[in-house]
Amino acid sequence: MSIQQRLSQLDRVQRQRGFKIAMSIVIFVAMVVIAGYGIFNDQVSTASLDAQINQLPATVENVAGEMIANPDIERAKQIKQLIENADVGSIITYVAVAGGLTLILVIWLNLGLIYPFITLVGLGFFAIAQWLGFPLTGGIVLGMTSLTLVFILLMRGLSLALGFANPVLTIARNVLAEAVRMKISLVFIVMLFFVLAALPMLLNENESLRYRVQSFLQYSTGFTYLFSALLVVFFGAATVTYEQREKVIWQTMTKPVAAWQYILGKWLGVSCLAAIILFVSAFGVIQFTEYLRNLPADGETAPFVAKDGSDITEDRLKLESEVLAARVAQRPVLPFHISDQSFDQAMELHIENERRVNPSYNPDAAERAVIREQLFKDEYTQYFSIDPRAEQYAEYTFTGLSEARARNLPLTLRYKINAEGNRPDVTYILTFVFADGTVLPPRRTGLGFSHSMPIPAHVIDNQGNLKVQIYNGQLIADGGGYFDLQTNVNTFTIPPDGLEVSYSVGSYRANFVRVYFVLWVKLALLAMLAVWASTYASFPVACLIAGGLFFMGETSGFVQGALPGWGKTTVDGDPSLYRTIIYYIADSVSSMFTVYNELRPTKRISEGELLSWGRVAGGVFTLGVVSMLFFGLGTLIFRRRQLAIYSGN
Repeated sequence: MSIQQRLSQLDRVQRQRGFKIAMSIVIFVAMVVIAGYGIFNDQVSTASLDAQINQLPATVENVAGEMIANPDIERAKQIKQLIENADVGSIITYVAVAGGLTLILVIWLNLGLIYPFITLVGLGFFAIAQWLGFPLTGGIVLGMTSLTLVFILLMRGLSLALGFANPVLTIARNVLAEAVRMKISLVFIVMLFFVLAALPMLLNENESLRYRVQSFLQYSTGFTYLFSALLVVFFGAATVTYEQREKVIWQTMTKPVAAWQYILGKWLGVSCLAAIILFVSAFGVIQFTEYLRNLPADGETAPFVAKDGSDITEDRLKLESEVLAARVAQRPVLPFHISDQSFDQAMELHIENERRVNPSYNPDAAERAVIREQLFKDEYTQYFSIDPRAEQYAEYTFTGLSEARARNLPLTLRYKINAEGNRPDVTYILTFVFADGTVLPPRRTGLGFSHSMPIPAHVIDNQGNLKVQIYNGQLIADGGGYFDLQTNVNTFTIPPDGLEVSYSVGSYRANFVRVYFVLWVKLALLAMLAVWASTYASFPVACLIAGGLFFMGETSGFVQGALPGWGKTTVDGDPSLYRTIIYYIADSVSSMFTVYNELRPTKRISEGELLSWGRVAGGVFTLGVVSMLFFGLGTLIFRRRQLAIYSGN
């Protein structure tokens, strides 16, 4: 019997229903056994925290000599809750569940011959690379192999799901088939898989675990979105314009297919391709993130086991509370606003002083706005600067923390200070005192980078406000119920992003799902723009239009932040028509993409910020309305298009 006959016989066997059921049962049982082993053999112990809570005194004396609840007990409880909520399972568990479900789908989608072949080829290249002394190359090949297997599985499954007799679904299925034939789409898919496979190999093992995980999430998600967006732009434009150029569209439009069905089918096919790419990328990203999470952090002998016997290390605390979280962050409220009358008075005084030097000085409305903003920035800097010789401390108020108090959620105080040019060899000592008298131990703080620490939830008052005094120095008890302040040498300043209180309201995995869903919604809008542009333009022009709109949307936040610095006047303060025109055009165009830019999915996933379902729903509604508008425009244009004429040669 020839090899081809044996393969045909094996193919007939794998397509039998009895074989599929039997193999699914075997795989499911093995998956449950392996996953259960991983769960029950990788539990993080909190016994040391329980012992610490039982040994600590229930009350301590505060600054005013009053007895208050011991903040160390609250801190230990919060760290215990943080560890329990982390739900750190063995990497074996995640691999078993993901691998088991994947194999079951492979069996039912008749991929039982293709998968072993691709797997053996990938393992063969990996073994050869290891033998030749190129472990990085072997790792990249192995990573690309796993991503390719998931991609093939999803393409086969989605093609079957679109197999119903419907014009829209048929066109969408043909688009998916076209994606694996077109070189322009395969290039981007291969490049993306290569980057995702290579990125884990390029992480610096000498960096803290928190930075490695954060860097991986940021770059992997960012590269995924960038390559997917470029793929959507080029392939979305090509799938329509190439059909017109090659006159393939005649075979479609001569059938009972309406213009709206053709446009909708093309958009659905490109959007499904984007969904597959995002799912494959998300699968790889989440698996490697969980792998990194189960590595020892700085100062640990094992995950969540500190070398010095402490409850939790600084690196692990930052990872679990700031990166692998879905946290709500609040920054201190300002006691002043840029529209306050005091800034009007300060602005008039500034103008009067300028007129003493230049009597003809008469700033217009735009120049006055720039002056007001500069005065506001100066006041802001002054408010967040603490002089050790003058005020010695400053009090800041956070609002909107009622949910954290009601649910007794663990709070994290994150702070950063700048001083003396942020010399790496200099540290300052800070002391934090809360309104209820709670005094945290003095913290030795490096300059120019963020620090974080857990704080007790009871420091929040009944109105959901939290007040904290930050001392530029160390408070030292004198034994009589009073404190002396041993100050630092110089003034330090808290930058705009240098002080916040945050609390986690959910799992980072759920936040991860919402982030990638938003990425798909943005790509679906981009797919509609590409299809719309290709209804009336040639391939290069359609790519330019869709790519230009994508670029404007992604840079709108930067443009809005840079416009005040651009201004409407020259360096000498003279009015400039050229700068004024550019100012208003840039402001108008960038404002149109406000909702698109404010979602910021990539930044949220890398910094552990909550992307709520409410914000997701608002963004989906707005982007959906825009997509429907361009769908209507594309349909109207396509109905009037002379398909027998093509100008793209």
